Parts: sequence; C-alpha cells; structure tokens
Amino acid sequence: MPAAPQGVHELIEHLIETPGDRSLIRTTPDVLFDRFDVPAEVREVLRTGGRDDLHRLGIHPNLVIKWLIWSGRPTMPFFPIDYYFARR
Repeated sequence: MPAAPQGVHELIEHLIETPGDRSLIRTTPDVLFDRFDVPAEVREVLRTGGRDDLHRLGIHPNLVIKWLIWSGRPTMPFFPIDYYFARR
C-alpha cells in the first residue's frame, strides 16, 4: 500500500479530535484541505471517491470509513434487495 498523500491522515485525525469541524467536509472542504496542505490532485478523490478509491490512495482503512461517514457517503457497496431474492 502506498503512503497516504500529504496531510490526509493529519486532517482526518484532526476531525476525530475536533468534531465541530466535521461539518466542513460537506460545506467547505477546501478550508480543511488548505489547512492541512492536501495536494490538489487528491482533493477530488476525497470529495467524491468511494471506499476503494480512498484505500488506493494509501489512506488507512479505519480513517477511510470515518471520512466516508462524515461526508455522508456509503462505506460499502450496496445492491438492490431484489438481487438477493432473484437468486433464491
């Protein structure tokens, strides 16, 4: 696994310790990205990427899950329930 991009682990660890800043993920994430010097090429993945995209960046799995929860995105892929019943 590659090392996480500059500032990403520090940013998420800051949010663990400072819950009041978590709302910035949904409203103005660039404020956080700038504060922790997150590289420009990583920001779009942080904004819209899924679990696997974030993991490929080298972000620790525990921090990936926290980031996704706080940003309001699913932590695991979902499938329609009828898929399960259609196979029975």
